[in-house]
Amino acid sequence: MSDLNHPAHPGPAAAPHRPEAEDPGSERRLLRTVIDIVPDYIYVKDRQSRFVVNNAAVAQNLGVTSEQVNGKSDFDFFPEALARQYFEDEQRVMASGTPLISREEPNYYPLTGTWGWHLTTTVPLRNLEGEVIGLVGVSRDISSHKKMEEAVRESLVHQKFARQLIDSQELERKRIAAELHDHLGQKLLLVKNHMLLASRAAHQGEPAVDLDEALALVTESLQDVREISHSLRPHLIDELGLSKSVESMVRRLARGSGLAATTDIEPVDRLLSKDAEINLYRIAQESLNNVVKHSGAKEATVVLRRMGHSVLLRVVDGGCGFDVDALTRGAERHASFGLMIMAERANMMGGELELKSGPGLGTTLTVILPIEEGRHGI
Repeated sequence: MSDLNHPAHPGPAAAPHRPEAEDPGSERRLLRTVIDIVPDYIYVKDRQSRFVVNNAAVAQNLGVTSEQVNGKSDFDFFPEALARQYFEDEQRVMASGTPLISREEPNYYPLTGTWGWHLTTTVPLRNLEGEVIGLVGVSRDISSHKKMEEAVRESLVHQKFARQLIDSQELERKRIAAELHDHLGQKLLLVKNHMLLASRAAHQGEPAVDLDEALALVTESLQDVREISHSLRPHLIDELGLSKSVESMVRRLARGSGLAATTDIEPVDRLLSKDAEINLYRIAQESLNNVVKHSGAKEATVVLRRMGHSVLLRVVDGGCGFDVDALTRGAERHASFGLMIMAERANMMGGELELKSGPGLGTTLTVILPIEEGRHGI
């Protein structure tokens, strides 16, 4: 009688009974099941690059059964040029005995008539004497991955273009602002002074109505030059700081458009680099111009404040709104381009731009820029 707490040693373990290992047919069926559940394309070819074995993925891609694939080559399923490329690569592998590892190659889908990409590995298949009698190949469909790569490349190209455009815009604005101030503005000022002297002299004799009107027009023109110059190059940022510059820009735009603009602006000066301040100013300027030109809104609110380790800009209007998805898809090319430039300005400074809107729901634009380490403002 054995002790239940200390069972007798059963002796050497008996080898498990594996009748399937003795049946080559069972092993083939097991192997067939394994390769058929794999989504990759698995195949074996002979020295003439004819299919000998193929899994379900291969047959499904070709639109036939596995039995119908065997004995045929790529020339029976693919365009001539592509089949020729496959054939030459495979013959090179078998002739050299050197595997081809993880090669990206184009692929054709006969059922849909479309093109894609595969990542293919082929290795020589040898007999017991070491002679190459064919090859084994595994191909993985990477079409979606390649599309993502292409989308990323296109995005990088757009970003590079947007950055170059922003830089060139700033340089051109700076040049034009300087031209207006240094040349046209100075000449108008001289004309105004001469007309003022002439007006005073004329008033000592006869009335000078025409001269007074001309003087008023020149005064208005000088004011226009100042407005344009401020719009092109925000010199006030250097003189007054970002917060007061944005406040001044909002008042100026509201006065010229009739927009009822309210502000909630806190001091954020010197929390950002000079480039970041100019870019944030431009985003606020472009956003308000969009409100005036496109939204139909009577009122708008501009918020500028520090938020933890970031600076937040928010422009809100109660206008007609729009479909953000349609805009980002490019349905409105000009508006979409303007949004891309604003988003790229934020991205260049390591920040984020978020746009919320909908037909009849107004629009909220939010930009968050990180405060650079070591900056504490004033």
